Amino acid sequence: MRLWIFPVIVVFVLTVLAGAAPAFDNPNVMARYQEEVKRQKLGPVLRVDQRTVDKLLQIDRRYKPLKERAKREAVTAFRQLQQVMRQPSPPESQVKALLDKMIRSRRETLRLQQRQLEEEMAILTPVQQARYLMFLMSLRRQMAREALNLRKAPAGPARPITPPREVPVVRPGR
Repeated sequence: MRLWIFPVIVVFVLTVLAGAAPAFDNPNVMARYQEEVKRQKLGPVLRVDQRTVDKLLQIDRRYKPLKERAKREAVTAFRQLQQVMRQPSPPESQVKALLDKMIRSRRETLRLQQRQLEEEMAILTPVQQARYLMFLMSLRRQMAREALNLRKAPAGPARPITPPREVPVVRPGR
């Protein structure tokens, strides 16, 4: 039973650390940027009308606070665990309780992500689903690059954030 705990903890800690690092000065800036890019680019990329884009954005808005709450709970538990682990002999029961809380929070986040994805996929055709997933991956990579660039950039006037490139569509026979 203990064999599964270590990989889960490692994945969780890496996820928390990556997610807890401030990507932009204000997390709301990142959320607004992401929503605006989706609003502008999803229609042409997926080849859907604005009504479908609005449905996708509505699903995202509905799940965002739930996922953020689960993430905050996990980060809080991780910080508490860090404090407990600074003790010379951390109490096992307390460590176990915090690990359990972290794992529950991570499972809740994954469950919410899965439910959100299922709802989004239900309104798209298989080809649109593939384009959507490719677009999301491209957007996440672009946001990570922008976050790194903002961290490395010297203080000065804000640079505009460039939206992700269009997702290339490969058609058989070309």
